[in-house]
Amino acid sequence: MANFRSDNNAGLVPEALAALVEAAQGDAVAYGGDDVTSKSATRVAGLFGAEARAAVFFVATGTAANTLAIAAMTEPWQRVLCHRYSHYNEDESTAPERITMCRTTPIEPGADPTRLAPEDLLPHLVGRRGDVHEPAPGVLTLSNPTELGTVYAPAELAALCRLAHEHGFRVHVDGARFSQAVAHVMRAHDLSEEAACRALTVDAGVDALSFGGTKAGLAIGEAVVLFTGPSPAAARAAERLPFLRKSTGHLLSKHRYVSGQFNRVLAHGAWVRHATVAATMAERLAAGLRIRGLVPAFPRESNAVFVDLPPAVDRRLRNRGHAYYPFATPSARALA
Repeated sequence: MANFRSDNNAGLVPEALAALVEAAQGDAVAYGGDDVTSKSATRVAGLFGAEARAAVFFVATGTAANTLAIAAMTEPWQRVLCHRYSHYNEDESTAPERITMCRTTPIEPGADPTRLAPEDLLPHLVGRRGDVHEPAPGVLTLSNPTELGTVYAPAELAALCRLAHEHGFRVHVDGARFSQAVAHVMRAHDLSEEAACRALTVDAGVDALSFGGTKAGLAIGEAVVLFTGPSPAAARAAERLPFLRKSTGHLLSKHRYVSGQFNRVLAHGAWVRHATVAATMAERLAAGLRIRGLVPAFPRESNAVFVDLPPAVDRRLRNRGHAYYPFATPSARALA
């Protein structure tokens, strides 16, 4: 039997386990005032260069990271734009509206069902700016990698950020699997770790990033990264977010158990190495499916493989105990 459901089902990478054991030794200042959290925030910020002046805030879940980052950059009378099949629209329940109090506006993708393009975005940007009878510009949130396993290239991100900013929107990236995007861009564009991190964020014009830890092998934890150097909106958000985090119940008492994992996993590029292994195994799976005439529905650019399984094959695999998620996507029914 094989479990192909997702990285949410996987165990911990060795560095994360070692960090938890290390954090359990002795005592430390609570609520993020400890040295481990300070060092971890510095390490995360260092991935994006000194000019980014990244402000880093650790939280427990991806839902908290996404909604708090966006809430910090918006007002309740504004709009949040997202991909129709984004996690933000389909899998966060009512948390986006409840935490941000903004209207969520899903966008149907065009030629590429996995990614938004400027032409998909443009109709939602032209409106009656300043008219109190409609939501004001707020945030465009993009998932990278996307929920369908592809990765926005730096140039694609830059084009979307430029258009969004021209119309008064800030840009947030849901990087639940950011390690996968970085590993892919490092390979595709022959970039260093820091160069890939910058290309996918500050260099493209991104204001805020949800930096995923759980899907990268941590036991628990995500980081909200606000690029306060180039973005006045992010600088303002960095002042607001500590209060939002506390008032919504997401300030952890023993912060070091989350932050310490980031410190260990990011050291010496371990996070990218683990992501590369996962992507390599996903490509092996995709190649095996192709040999059997089951061509993946979307390009395999991360650790996710989507395939439209014939009913008979689906039943046979499930009867043998293999596990995977069924999804209703634009052109695929099952995730293997």
